[in-house]
Parts: sequence; C-alpha cells; structure tokens
Amino acid sequence: MSKKSRRQRTPNLPPEAFQVPVAKPKSLTTSDGEVAAPTRQAPMVAPAAADLRREYGDVLSDLKLTTLIFLALVAVMVVLSFFVV
Repeated sequence: MSKKSRRQRTPNLPPEAFQVPVAKPKSLTTSDGEVAAPTRQAPMVAPAAADLRREYGDVLSDLKLTTLIFLALVAVMVVLSFFVV
C-alpha cells in the first residue's frame, strides 16, 4: 500500500484559468417594482425513433453482421465436434 501524501494538490493550470468572471444574478424585480416570476427552461425532448434508426443504422447493420458470423462459427464448431475426437 502506498503512502498518502498530505500536501495540497493543485491542478497544473495557468493562473489565467482561475480568474473567471463571476456572473451577477439578475434582479427578480421589474422596472416598475413588481416581483417577476422566475423563468423556466424548456424540458429536453428525446429524439424520435426514426431519427435514432437513421443515426445508428450503421451500428445496427454491424451488429446483425456480427450475429451472423457468431452463429456461423458456432455451427462450424458443432459440426467439427462430431469429427474431431
């Protein structure tokens, strides 16, 4: 088991990386003094199944080919098991 170091670990980044401007929160009051309701972001919508088939068509064809090769190799092994003792 290795000895644990007690020194503070710091990332290997230039000093400019630590000078990130802080965003100021927007005021919840409108110009006439009323409190504005917080805004909500639209929910993420999953892509339709047709889009997935178009995007991953190559993957599905590769999986089908791999399955056919697997079944062929299993069949060859079964046939060879009768001849090789």
